[in-house]
Amino acid sequence: MLNSSNLLFNLLPYRPTQTGLSRYTERLLTDWETSTKTELPPQLRVTENGQGIIRNSNDLPKIQNSLRIRWLQKNALVQHGINVKRLIEQVKPSTIYSPYSDKLLGVKNIRQIITCHDLIPLYFPNSFSAYLRSKFWLPQHFQQANKIIAISRSVADLLIKEGIPSKKIDVVHNGIEYINNPITSPISQNCLVLARHAKNKNIQLALKGFAHLLKLQPNWSGKLVIIGSKGSETKKLKDLERELELLDRIEWLPNLTLEKLEDQWKKSFCLISTSLMEGFNYPLFEAQARGLPTLASRISAHLELHDGISLLFNLNDHGVSLAWQLQNLSQDNSLWQQLSQTGLTHARQFSLEKQTLAIAKILAVEHSGQ
Repeated sequence: MLNSSNLLFNLLPYRPTQTGLSRYTERLLTDWETSTKTELPPQLRVTENGQGIIRNSNDLPKIQNSLRIRWLQKNALVQHGINVKRLIEQVKPSTIYSPYSDKLLGVKNIRQIITCHDLIPLYFPNSFSAYLRSKFWLPQHFQQANKIIAISRSVADLLIKEGIPSKKIDVVHNGIEYINNPITSPISQNCLVLARHAKNKNIQLALKGFAHLLKLQPNWSGKLVIIGSKGSETKKLKDLERELELLDRIEWLPNLTLEKLEDQWKKSFCLISTSLMEGFNYPLFEAQARGLPTLASRISAHLELHDGISLLFNLNDHGVSLAWQLQNLSQDNSLWQQLSQTGLTHARQFSLEKQTLAIAKILAVEHSGQ
């Protein structure tokens, strides 16, 4: 096992937001000492006032007050806004690990491992600048890193397609928490969607599928509850809501606190993911860990990780197969119970301990290979 004193975590890009990237980092920090039985390594951070520091703590970084640093973080440039070399000299690490796709480009002669969560901006960018960053800037990080941890085989395949050698990539699936007292039966017919209003989340298919379900079952008592931040697709979604006459059947909620989100899990009938592309898709696993059946679009990551676990549906039929799957689930309680139990078993195979130990092993191997 790698000595923590030889390792540095790069947390410069971290922002305390409700995203898979942030949750990945938070879970790693909180689980590291428990799973590896070693001290958490020092971390390269930015204080809430925009100052670069080295800190040994599993306390999460605070909300950034510096508008300059917030802009740099948003555009994946924060490492260029502080004196990284001077800070690294304080600890002289032999290995640097970033839970993000951010190699410290100005740092030489130190082995660096990064994590690639997805390549979604290349295929479904929310802005032209996001596409350009992914097309021309992100490859610099991939090419210069000594090792890339991909969070699924699907992500690894995309990296290889972009020209990254397969020997440079290790797949480590994300881990999630064990949940006590899972859901044993539904108390409503609310269908839950956890997704920001972005192109790849394809929320319009959820609206179309739900509208078709209501034609099949006019007495459906639940709502379509969509939780996530507004974005580039919000106006289109609201227009579609009116077009499909769903104004009283959809509940739009912003990102919630963990406590309020837990309440939504408990009173939901199922979780739906209509994504066009995902790296891992935490919400599906988080639902399964709570005993909630899941329905997922037929895409690479879902086929890799959820075939036989979730009810899969097609992307190109305007929500018809999604509606049919929902109808089948509502009419067959044994199917609900089967998916609930299968999901619980599945989610428990993706533990935080398993993920953390796999990452620690890669870091130790990289260190010993110097």
